[in-house]
Amino acid sequence: MVDSPEQEYVPGSGEPPDRPAAIDPDLRWVVMYTLRRLKRLLRHPGFRRLVIVRTFSQGGDAVVQVGMATYLLFSPQSQPNAWAVAAVIALVMLPFSVVGPFVSPILDRHDRRRVVVISDLTRMTLAAGMTVLVVTGRTGASWQALLMVLLLVALSLNRLQIAGLSAGMPLTVDDDEYLDAAALMPVLGPLSGIIGGAFAGLARLASGRLLATQWADGLVFLLASLLFTAAAGTALGFKRGQLGPAGGTTASTWAKVFAELADAGREIRQQVPAAVSMIMVFFARLGYGALMTAIIVLYRHYFGSDADLESVMVQMGSWFLVSGAGFALSGAVATPASGRIGVRRTLIAAFAVAAVVQLVPGSLLTRPSLLVSGFVLGLCLQSVKICADTVVQAHIVDELRGRVMVIYDIINNLGYVVGAVIAAALLPFDGHRVPFFVGLAILFAVCAAVFALVSSDKDDYQKGTVRRA
Repeated sequence: MVDSPEQEYVPGSGEPPDRPAAIDPDLRWVVMYTLRRLKRLLRHPGFRRLVIVRTFSQGGDAVVQVGMATYLLFSPQSQPNAWAVAAVIALVMLPFSVVGPFVSPILDRHDRRRVVVISDLTRMTLAAGMTVLVVTGRTGASWQALLMVLLLVALSLNRLQIAGLSAGMPLTVDDDEYLDAAALMPVLGPLSGIIGGAFAGLARLASGRLLATQWADGLVFLLASLLFTAAAGTALGFKRGQLGPAGGTTASTWAKVFAELADAGREIRQQVPAAVSMIMVFFARLGYGALMTAIIVLYRHYFGSDADLESVMVQMGSWFLVSGAGFALSGAVATPASGRIGVRRTLIAAFAVAAVVQLVPGSLLTRPSLLVSGFVLGLCLQSVKICADTVVQAHIVDELRGRVMVIYDIINNLGYVVGAVIAAALLPFDGHRVPFFVGLAILFAVCAAVFALVSSDKDDYQKGTVRRA
């Protein structure tokens, strides 16, 4: 709920204003409301084009990530351990965090349409270069290092491209539609990634039966190059200056970026509920990052071998698909639960359920038990993120919210990387260590207990009410 009728609706902070309060939240209403908003927004040609560009672009990003994973983790010549998996996760996550805060000076000084087009054309070229490296069998250490650099640059440019589209988005819709568009775009982007990743995985499996391994791996990177080309071609349909920046606006500077991040840091320290919620998200992501690393190594070396890599990819892909389904359904669970029992209790319950399920069946280390725990953990740990988002949005003032969310994004992604590094340090080569999985259950239980203790008898954690300075 919002505090008063005149306050704007903040996504994640409660029920939207046009919904009757007497109707309990449910999945059917969420879907219908989302589709209604999307239909209204898509009547704008500029917004339609922006959605298409982002769909092609983030689909290409997912394809690159699948190609990287299959080549580095599932090639017959590779024997990846947990450290290799941690390196892959770091490559995927860190560019989004490190590059993100520093793109505004570029976007405030240059035509954002040009920035988007150049970013996608550059990534098209990089993906084509990756295709050549993989197809020609460049497996030496120096070539592997070059491939890693190309991947790092490509994924870093993703952040610049998404930021350019986000900055230009308000110019493609009416003023009173901005909040709806801002709430929908973060959903459409990951959905594009899921579709692109699934398509790439299927293409790799199918081509693996017809082509040599290096050609099948190279085909995935070639597919990414084509998607980036489509994104750049679609972005050229924007008129020059259509995405901004508007003339006469004050351009950001590097010094200003650091100053704004310092302001955001001070705001977080002063707003204890927001700070505590961010810490909870960090540990939730840490646990999931450690779990992902363990799952990959376990399926690669304990359940599978070099002789049945295709089966390994299918089984591991099934785990990530099931866990991803849990992530996707978390909103339909966390939002109504928060409305009924409060944000605080929902967050505690999510950690508690994650602890129980991670203990049993999650620590039994059989394929069926891991699928069950993967789904529930995806559901619970993403529910923690949704609840924390609500608290953060409720306690950070409007003028600082964007800067705070940048730091929040860094904390979120850094959790995955730290978890992967911890798993790499603790896991054996085949990933089969029951105490490690029990330890994850203990971590989630401790998070539930600590948050329950810190937030006890404090109204700040009960609701997602929006506060203004």
